[in-house]
Amino acid sequence: MRLLHLTSTYAPHVFGGAEKVVQCLAEHQAADGWQVGVTHLVPKPAERHQLNGVDVLPLQHRNPLWLEDSARYPGVIRKINKVATIYNYLTARDFAAVLDSFLPDILHTHSMPELTPMMWAAASRRRIQIVHTLHDFDLMCVRATLFKDGALCSPRHLSCRVMSLPKRISHRHVSQVVGVSQSILDMHRKQGFFQHLPEAAQHVIWNPVQAKPDKMHAPPNGPISFGFLGRLVQEKGIGVLLDACRAMPGGNWQVRIAGRSPTNDADLRRRAEGLPVVFEGFVTPKEFFRKIDVLVVPALWSEPFGLTVIEALLAGVPVIGSDIGGVGEIIRTIDESLLVPAGDAQALAKRMSHIVAAGRENLPALSGITALRDRTRPSSVVQLYRDVYALCQTHPSLARSTFRE
Repeated sequence: MRLLHLTSTYAPHVFGGAEKVVQCLAEHQAADGWQVGVTHLVPKPAERHQLNGVDVLPLQHRNPLWLEDSARYPGVIRKINKVATIYNYLTARDFAAVLDSFLPDILHTHSMPELTPMMWAAASRRRIQIVHTLHDFDLMCVRATLFKDGALCSPRHLSCRVMSLPKRISHRHVSQVVGVSQSILDMHRKQGFFQHLPEAAQHVIWNPVQAKPDKMHAPPNGPISFGFLGRLVQEKGIGVLLDACRAMPGGNWQVRIAGRSPTNDADLRRRAEGLPVVFEGFVTPKEFFRKIDVLVVPALWSEPFGLTVIEALLAGVPVIGSDIGGVGEIIRTIDESLLVPAGDAQALAKRMSHIVAAGRENLPALSGITALRDRTRPSSVVQLYRDVYALCQTHPSLARSTFRE
């Protein structure tokens, strides 16, 4: 079987968790002897090459803005860029050439905010079965987050409903759909996506995580150390965490914040003045987990998975998190008492204060860690996707019987 992954970016142009997941999947599949390729956008022309056994087929981006630069432009320019991306015939044409060169049996598509849905049509015309993994909300939201102006988008904004219409139409080329959590799959189905697929073609597969389950707690002295790891943006709940810190009584605790703001973090630093809060900038997860006792993931948006949550738990670090999306789904398998209502700074402060009062020797236990490790082990995830691909081959008309071009 020849398998081609399609994703917006790929190593070394990695901007988020989805790209890491694709790389992990592709490299493990190649190590198992599969013929695996990955095609993705690059800022400048690049040659086809191999990386860790994977054929990498770069596509020069033809959108008006390269994704790393778009945040610097006004909103109206970014919307124009999104429209141009959706209808980018040149990218679809380039991708068709990749399909004719690589000749995949299965196309596995991933996060597509920078890609045109016409790529699905190109594969479908060639009778290539398509598996799509839902890593975010790009099929229904311009920002791919369903979050704007400090709140979840419910109902969706008119601009998103209009601009996502081509993806809503084209997604019916997909033969099998996979949600990285039950939450993200259910949210798409609630909005009318994947109604053309029978239940047997809809799956939930958690992301693979390459992490050693070694305990790497902070040294057994000093203040209880809470940590925040991720982009310093509103939907990640960094503001809620700072409000919770403001509501906590003084005492034997501190908060370490690792991550960068896409624009400027001066406002966050002002909000943290007078609090035992340390901004550490970019820190690798492994290094960061050694410094903290508890990770805090106070997401405001319905985060599809929560890779950082898994990495922390596998490193032996308990996680307090919001009770929505993939974050809530993961933490619920370990300890439901560590969940707090999304956006509730007072509830978060109460939970953090309880941990401080209990002391480091009474940190929450991680009783479900073995099952979590088994479920996210790369070899286990690869096998689950192998089963999904097999459905494409044994039932090629299963998902497409209701679609006509």
